[in-house]
Formats: sequence, C-alpha cells, structure tokens
Amino acid sequence: MSGIPQLERIVFYSGELLTADDLTALDDNNRQLRWLHNRSLHNWGIGFGLDVQGSRGDTSVTVNPGYAVDSSGREIILSNPVKQPIPAVSGPATYYLVANYVDDANEPVEEQRSATACSPGGAVRLSNAPAILWKTSNLLIFGLDVVLAQVSIQNCVLSQPPSGAARRYATCGSPFFIRAGQLAAKDISWTPWTPAGMKFGFTAPIDTSTAQFQSTPRYMVQITGSRSLAGAPPTVILDLLTITGESPTGFTLQVALPSLPGVNPVLDVNGWTSLIGSLGWAVSWMGVEA
Repeated sequence: MSGIPQLERIVFYSGELLTADDLTALDDNNRQLRWLHNRSLHNWGIGFGLDVQGSRGDTSVTVNPGYAVDSSGREIILSNPVKQPIPAVSGPATYYLVANYVDDANEPVEEQRSATACSPGGAVRLSNAPAILWKTSNLLIFGLDVVLAQVSIQNCVLSQPPSGAARRYATCGSPFFIRAGQLAAKDISWTPWTPAGMKFGFTAPIDTSTAQFQSTPRYMVQITGSRSLAGAPPTVILDLLTITGESPTGFTLQVALPSLPGVNPVLDVNGWTSLIGSLGWAVSWMGVEA
C-alpha cells in the first residue's frame, strides 16, 4: 500500500475570494480521502460489469460498462460500451485486456472555456474514461492493471471466446483475499534439503503468481495422497512440512522425512520423484491476504 497522502483540512470564510486553486485543492482533497478509504477498507478489483464479449473468429471485442477499483483506491468507471480491436498478431498468442485509471493530465478535454480579458481560459471538464489496453503477461502490473479478460489469438483473430478466469473481483466489506491452488507433486522440481550437510528431505519452490496477491499472504500447505507402501513389512511415509521465503508470488516448501525404523525409505531425488508419483501426492496450498 502506498503512503498516507499529505492532506489539508480546507475551510472557508464569508466573503472570501475563491480562486481555481482553492476549488481544485478542495476536489483533490476529497478525492484523496476517497481513494484512501477504498484502498484501506476494501479489496481492489471489479465491482460489477466490465464484461468482455467476443466470439471465435472475431477481430475485436466489446467491453461493457462497469465499475472497478485499482490497488491505489482509484475508481475505474466505464459509462459506455467500448469496442477494442484485438492485437494484429499471427499467434498463437495470449493477451490480457486491462483497464487503467487515467490521470487528469492525460484525460481528453470535454469542455474548454475561451480566454477573456479577466481570465486566461482553459479546460473545465475532463473525460472520466479509463484506458482500455492489451498487455502480455510479462507487462502486467496487477493492481494498477485491472484484468478484464484473457484472449487467445491465432492468425489475427480470436481462436476462442474471451476468458474471465484472470478477472479479480472486489469483495466489499471483507478484509481478506483468499486464493488456493494444487500441484501434482510429480510435476514439481524437487531438490535435496541438506542444511549443514545433513539429509533432512526435499525442497521445492511453489509458484502462486496466478493468485495475484499484492502483499505477502499467510500461506498454509499440505500434501495429500497415500502414506504407506506395500511390502513385508509395509513402509510408512511420514512427512513434516515447513514454509520459507514467502512472497506475493510464491514460497519454498520444505519436506522433512525423518529416518526411523519402518518409516521413510532412503531415496535420492529421482527415487523420491518416482515414489511420490506412485503415491499420487499433490501439494495443496492456500494464501490469505489481509
């Protein structure tokens, strides 16, 4: 979250001569207070509307009116439908359609007063329309970019209708943002966990970037699947999990496998990967962002 703005409490007195600076300062003060309220007491995301329509083979999509709030608390308001041409790329390619708040300096002027003998004139009405842009995944700035849809492009047309899977919705009144995911353990790149040269078990990075957390959440994780191997006598798999290196985009999972009689066969990385594949293990995680 950005810092607290420097705000003044603006007051007036009877007979005061008000200038444009006074009225602009009053409007800016109220706007900054509203944005502070939005970003500290509500989640950012789409409030309603802003759905994206298109069909396979189309060369453009339509964004319907709606309302959203970005991670700085600024309101994104689209009052009229907007048709947006898709990027002219041969593909296959994936693009994201996003909405951005536009600062006053970059908004189109809708009304301007002419200069007079007593006034230099200037803009008195600005558009309040957001910027609707296409971005690739490596250019996305989640929070400032409010994702409206994800599209797949092949030969300069939509290869399928727009997907809303990447949309994030503002949940007014809730101080928490919760996301979860699951990965097949056999598909994870495991490495030995050997602090101080001791064989503790195995470790792996877990990617949570699809959750679009804006700050480091409180992560919880478990491994699901069988915990026994057939044999005479049977072998029990006992795992102890810890998490380190937490960030908004992931964490490092550490799996301790204590060596005890009849518990946890001693295996190298390849053997471990084969074992967890046969046990059907999966890493399930959940992140809670306040």
